[in-house]
Amino acid sequence: MISHSDLSQLAFLELKRQILNGELARGEKLVQERIAEQLGISRMPLHKAFQMLEGEFLVEAIPRRGYFVKKFEFQELIDAFECREVLEGLAARKLALRPDHKDIAETLFAIFEPFVNQRNIDSDAYRLQDQLFHNTIRRLSDNAVLKKLDALGNYLQMTFSLGLVRQPIETLHEHLSIIDAIRKGDGERSEALIRMHANKTIQKLVNTNQ
Repeated sequence: MISHSDLSQLAFLELKRQILNGELARGEKLVQERIAEQLGISRMPLHKAFQMLEGEFLVEAIPRRGYFVKKFEFQELIDAFECREVLEGLAARKLALRPDHKDIAETLFAIFEPFVNQRNIDSDAYRLQDQLFHNTIRRLSDNAVLKKLDALGNYLQMTFSLGLVRQPIETLHEHLSIIDAIRKGDGERSEALIRMHANKTIQKLVNTNQ
């Protein structure tokens, strides 16, 4: 027999997937009756799932109104990008210093290889590969603490909900330069390049919002 705890975990994982994939929009109200029916569970384990999502910064409870998918304020998104800048810088440095850094670079290059020497790059396809690149940088890091920051990781994932802040013609060469630095085992340059890459995006967001 499946316990309430098991059902809560299953509901949590499914709703988390829907939020991170954009199937549930930022600011959207989570209607318990409808979601419970969709997932085939009662309201008790669903309520526990909502609390788990709230603990990971994915939903927020508004008194007397219910649960909503968290709608990040502009400054929160900037803060999240700043965290990405630091954490991905650390991850890129560590990847470059690993004995298998050349193999890692090949894995990262394969992500963007379809776009090399292409004049007209499909923005939607590039956006997906851009997200894969940054997630892979963090995932392959051998920093155990960084890999376990799931809650913070969700915050980082939400930065991708903005879509492409800068276009492929501007960022492709930046990605390839980061990969080249990792391939050469240059930890300092790998970190500097990926932080510069993130900082340019932050500055564009700030300038656009002024």
